[in-house]
Parts: sequence; C-alpha cells; structure tokens
Amino acid sequence: MAPIPPFLRIPAEIRLNIYELLLSDHDDKILCIRTEDAATYERRKQEHRRRSKFRYLQDRMRSRSGESTYCLKKSPGFYTSILGVNRQIYSEASHVLYSHVFDFGMDIESILPFLQDLTPTALSSIKRIKMVKRSLPYTKDFDRCEWRNACDFISKNMNLIQLDLGVYGGTPSLANRPALHWKQNSTYTKADFAIISRLQECEDDMEWVKQVTAIRGLQILNVKALLEHCPIPGSKAMAFFVNFSASIEKGFTEYLRSHMVVQTS
Repeated sequence: MAPIPPFLRIPAEIRLNIYELLLSDHDDKILCIRTEDAATYERRKQEHRRRSKFRYLQDRMRSRSGESTYCLKKSPGFYTSILGVNRQIYSEASHVLYSHVFDFGMDIESILPFLQDLTPTALSSIKRIKMVKRSLPYTKDFDRCEWRNACDFISKNMNLIQLDLGVYGGTPSLANRPALHWKQNSTYTKADFAIISRLQECEDDMEWVKQVTAIRGLQILNVKALLEHCPIPGSKAMAFFVNFSASIEKGFTEYLRSHMVVQTS
C-alpha cells in the first residue's frame, strides 16, 4: 500500500485554506470566458490545446464565420498546476476553482464547448453563471441555435444556484415626436408575459425565453436591461420590442423568476 503523501496528512480544513490561496482571487470572484480573437487563435493554433473548437460569427456585422475556441479573458494568476498532482487533490481543489462566477458575456457560442470540456467534478462545482442575450430584432439563426444548445445543456446537466442574465433592448428618443401614441414608459406585466409566451404570432420572439426558463431550481436570478438606441417603432414587431425592452427589469424579471427560481414560503 502506497504511503500517504505528506500534503494529504494535513487536516482537510487547512488544505482548503491552501487551495483558497492558490486558486481564488478574493478581490474578483468572476472569471470571464470569451471566444478567442482570430489573430490570437491562429497564433496559438499549433500548441495542440485540448480545448474544443467551434465556428462563430466573427466580424462586426456578424456576417462571416470563423474557427476559434474559448479562452480566459484575463488571467487571474491562479496556481492551477496543483490540480494535476493527483485525483484526490483535483477533486478537493476543483471545488474552489470552479466556485467562481463564470461570465460568458455575449459570447454564447463559447458556453457549450467550455462546459462540455470540463470533467464531471468540475462541471458539478459551477453554480453561478453570467450571460447576455442579444436584442430580439437583430438575432440571427446562428445565435438562436447557440442559445438553444447552451440553455439545453445547462438545464439538463447542471444545478445552478445563481444566474445573472443581461438582456439587450432598445429605447428610441421621442424628444421630437410628442404626437406618437406609443409611450416610452409602457411596460408588460408578469401576467402579460404569461399570455405573450403562448401567442403563436410571438413564437419567434419568445422562443429564447422558453429555452432559458427550462433552467430551474435557482436561488438567485438577476436580470439587467442593457438598453441601446433603436429606431422609432414603425411596425408591430418593433413596437413589441420597445415595450418588451421597457419591461425587462419589471414584469419580465418577475415572469422569469416565477419559472426559474425556487419558491419559498
């Protein structure tokens, strides 16, 4: 029988403190995962990294695809080599490393490859995720597919405690158009969204909502509206988008929480 290494003879609570020092940044608990930019990916392509590759829409107009992989946006200076010492240390230390918040921003295409590359132990340790949904009128089929796959994987394979969801919306300037019937403070309520989600004419607009609400059992759901300028509504679809945008942190958040957060008495 092999002797127990000296490090593993240290009490577990002390080993945990050591892992915290090696694998945790107490000033910043967020690790940002992003799609690696094209130039860096091409330069590091010969390193034979084990990360999964994927295709994404790479130019500003999101009209041209390219190959890439995920990366850590900013290195926190962790000493991750300790994870490779042996299985027991990996099992103990991975809970510390993967207890951080993983922020994917708008790089939805990086979510599934990153999560699928993790070991079952690491995957089970991730409890908090941040991600952003692009504006409804400008969502392409490519984005719809990536969003659906990410939400499906999270809902079936993870037990998240917290989800921080950013939702892009639009707000027009009405300063020079006072005669418009639409009012900028018009909002939908939680009850309105329950009806809207069942309307066939809103099926395309609400498809992504149905996919994210498959993620259940949360303790915390934070929803933030990320508003940009958009044209004055000139169609029913655009009017819906603007009213939806005004409702993101109100009725829409209440609607999502009613489906995704564990209700306590």
